[in-house]
Amino acid sequence: MSVPNVLLVVLDSVRARNTSLYGYGNRTTPYLERLATESHVYEQARAPSIHSVSSHASLFTGLHVPEHGVTAHESELAPESTIWHELATDHGYETGLFSPNVVVTLSSNLAEPFDTIEGPRGDVSYRLFENALSPMDVEGHQTNLEYLSRCFRSGAPIRSILNGLYFVRGGSGGVDADETAPVYIDSFLEWSGSVDGPWAACLNLMDAHYPYLPAPEFDNWGSDELRAIHERLESPQSKSITVSDDWWKLRGFESLYDGGIRQVDAALESLVDGLRERGELDETLVVVTSDHGEGFGEWSRINPKARMVDHSWGIHEVLTHVPLLVRPPGGEDNRRTAELASLTQFPTVVRDVIDGAEPNFAVEEYALAATYRLEAPEKVLPSSVTNRDAYVGPWFAVYESAGDVVLKHATQGSNALSLEIPDAHSAVVRDHPERELVEEVYSNLESANVRVEQREGESITGDIERQLEDLGYLR
Repeated sequence: MSVPNVLLVVLDSVRARNTSLYGYGNRTTPYLERLATESHVYEQARAPSIHSVSSHASLFTGLHVPEHGVTAHESELAPESTIWHELATDHGYETGLFSPNVVVTLSSNLAEPFDTIEGPRGDVSYRLFENALSPMDVEGHQTNLEYLSRCFRSGAPIRSILNGLYFVRGGSGGVDADETAPVYIDSFLEWSGSVDGPWAACLNLMDAHYPYLPAPEFDNWGSDELRAIHERLESPQSKSITVSDDWWKLRGFESLYDGGIRQVDAALESLVDGLRERGELDETLVVVTSDHGEGFGEWSRINPKARMVDHSWGIHEVLTHVPLLVRPPGGEDNRRTAELASLTQFPTVVRDVIDGAEPNFAVEEYALAATYRLEAPEKVLPSSVTNRDAYVGPWFAVYESAGDVVLKHATQGSNALSLEIPDAHSAVVRDHPERELVEEVYSNLESANVRVEQREGESITGDIERQLEDLGYLR
């Protein structure tokens, strides 16, 4: 093969801290530990943002968040700015995207550069009849009687009632569809095995994403009681927890989250074995990472009034410190490095490997992580959350190497912080925060003009809105 295949595997929401690959107590990633013996493991890798749409835009383009400007679920990115478009047009690759992630596949246009797209597998429509009322069309909450009254006042009462029943059942696929990693891995292996020539693919696997529902054989640290509490929690989780002040629940949910990581780790074995058995693994660049981490009530050091829930706000290390394992074509790399690495290096790494060079995610100067959420917490968080201002964005971070540790400098409004970070489990606050460095680095960033303005009249449909809320996203 003249050029190697390219496989990017994104373990959605998996933070480095909770993987045994990085020394976590629960054995969540035994397969990644084995794969590491023939791979390069980066111990200090950082995601460019804390939520899927921005991080994937950076992964796909190599741009920092302020440069590409893709920060909303419905954002659109110029397809020609992505590495996938470049691989297809300049090198003749067949490209594919396989994921149940609604943000990547449906609400944004991040799937547009790919030749083949699979996911979500469930029916994304929660209505039987398009030209009739659906609960998705009614703002706020209403009783069944109130909805029924609206149906009779509508122009299609019978169809509207049927839409209501269909909505309550979750659509024809929706909540019951199998969206786990093995399903998408099987689809990917079938697709890649049928491609005549080089292929490049992205798999985004959501087994560890909220809601935390690992299969019983992987739920090694949870319990029936935890599952019951989790299932009773209203979505989005971040709003429910901040309103109820039941932060103790998140600590328990972390055990379920660990089961989700173990589940996706087990699935990775079938993915790699499938390529190995076909004789394609040594012809493939394999990158395993995450788009961001997850919060389970950790206090923000930069603003002690804020606590982390899901990946809704903040720039905490639990959100930005991610696993990164790279198996080059041929494998047998077998090394770990404490060099500072950034996922924005992905397009450069792909180009280097095509040119015959070694893959290297290390940065020469800085790694950046940024999020603009929450831009308007007063519109998203109820008034019962008395410290809503503590969650306002933007949050900016600049990372740099300093001997055996990584230094993190971060800002949020008038707040500033600097940390020494030796590994995925610890950090020490420095006495003098480097606010000026953060401001200087971000002030030098310019728009790359790759964000496409949303076309007039287009917006996320109510059905996709519901899926986003089911996944815990603040809307």
